[in-house]
This record gives sequence, structure tokens and C-alpha cells, in this order.
Amino acid sequence: MEFKDIKEVLSFAAFRPEADNPNFSWPQRFPKRKSVIININKGHCSWAYLDKKGNVSQVDEAEGEFPTIISQMGDDWKNNTEDGWVQVSLNNRFIINLEHNLSRKKGWEDEIRISPKAILGTKYDRSKRYAMHHNLETSASLLMACDDSMIKQIEEELKAHNLTAARICVGLFGMTSHLLNRISHDDSFKNQDLIVITWSHGSLCVLKQKAGQWKELRCRSGLPIDDEAALAMMVRPFIEGAEPTTRVLFMGDTAQSPHGKAILSMFGSLHVTDVTEDNNLWNILAKN
Repeated sequence: MEFKDIKEVLSFAAFRPEADNPNFSWPQRFPKRKSVIININKGHCSWAYLDKKGNVSQVDEAEGEFPTIISQMGDDWKNNTEDGWVQVSLNNRFIINLEHNLSRKKGWEDEIRISPKAILGTKYDRSKRYAMHHNLETSASLLMACDDSMIKQIEEELKAHNLTAARICVGLFGMTSHLLNRISHDDSFKNQDLIVITWSHGSLCVLKQKAGQWKELRCRSGLPIDDEAALAMMVRPFIEGAEPTTRVLFMGDTAQSPHGKAILSMFGSLHVTDVTEDNNLWNILAKN
């Protein structure tokens, strides 16, 4: 037995979950360890450094494609991690759909990663990777599909710079699932008509909920962040079908975003609640 192995047993590190074990939260995988979260857009990247307490210590961003940015930032990212493990949030080439009657058999969380065809049946596409979020009280589910070739390319780029992804996710899907969980555990929202909106760095998801039922969903990634016409086209059908009593819940990637304000201004006299917190995307990914 090597000294490193003995040290890990004595410090209980040997009994912690593996860094890439998706059945455990990020703080469980990296207790008292530094880590980095990288958010990859088309033509733009942003990243956050987490300190040993799991708090955001620094945020930065750069224009350019991921291969160019990692060639510039790879060493710095590695120096702010433990053993080169990072978390990656993809913000391009994905879609979120509203589906019904998808399998919820025991162990579906692992099955959707390992053998998605067993869960999706005819909806399965071998060129995609998937994640799901279920409405616990109805047959509805959110199904996220992401381009598999992009994931493989990013994994190769990380490996070339001595980095490894402990998690690859879609930040917008994580934010949406997080907000829907909050709604489902709040009795004041269960029987209300809601429009639920999540926004992250040019990606938008809009969901209509009526009496606890998910009725309609629209999602787009890679929206030009200054194209208000494109944003208006996404939300207009929800505004036109809203009752005066409909409430709007909005969650963006960070507080005081001008893009979030632009989206919310489109809802006119409807009751709007912005639940966005500062460093919202980073904090959700760092704590779950």
C-alpha cells in the first residue's frame, strides 16, 4: 500500500464518493476542496472559482470559442481545482421538451445516463444525451436532450489540458428543475396559474403551469442576448393566453441582469416575481 492510500484512509478521504459519481451532490464530492465551474456558450465562456467552503470566490468571462479559451485559461483553471476536476455547464445545442408517460421505474436516474433507450423507447436518438425532471403529481416530465458529439469534443479538450469533467450538465435545465422543485414544495403555488421562466446566458425556457399541470413549454438555446424581438417571439404566446390572475416567476443566471429586466418588461401588468439571486447559476450548480 502506498503512503497516499494510507493518508486517504486516515483522513477518511478514501470513504468519500468518487469525484465523478453523479449520485452525490457537488459538496459531497468536493468537501473542503477548491473547484471550478465552466459555462460554455457559442462564442463565449464564463467560469467561477469555488473556495474550500464551496462559495463563489471569483467570476470571469471571455469571448471566443471553447478551444481558444481553454488554451489560455487551462493552467489557471487547473491551479484552482483539486487534481484537475471541473464542472462543465453546456449552454448550446440542447433542447428541453415537455413529455408525458415516460418511464419512472426504479433507478431511472442512472438508466437515463447509461441506457437512455430503455427509458425513452422510440423517442431515443443515439446522437443525444439526456436528462429528465418529473412532475411528481402528474404524468408530465421535462426531457433535456444535448448533442453527444459536442460533449465528446469538450471532454477531449479538457483532457488535452490535464482537466477532467466531474460533471457535465446543462445549467438552464438545472436552474429550471431547481425552480420547479421550489414551486412543488410551496402550497401557495400549487393551484395557481403560473408562467415559469428561466434564463441563462442566451438560453431561455418558458413553462405554463395551470392548477399544478404543466401545459406548454418552449425552449431555445443560443439566442442573441440583445435580440429582444427573438425573446418576444418566445414569450408572446404565453402572454396572450394568460389570465389576469396568472403569476410570472422568473429566475435568471445572476441578479440585476439587463436581459432579465428586458424579458420581465414584456409581461406588462401581470404579477411578476423575480427570484434570481446574485451568482444564481453558479450557486445552484455548486450546491446540488
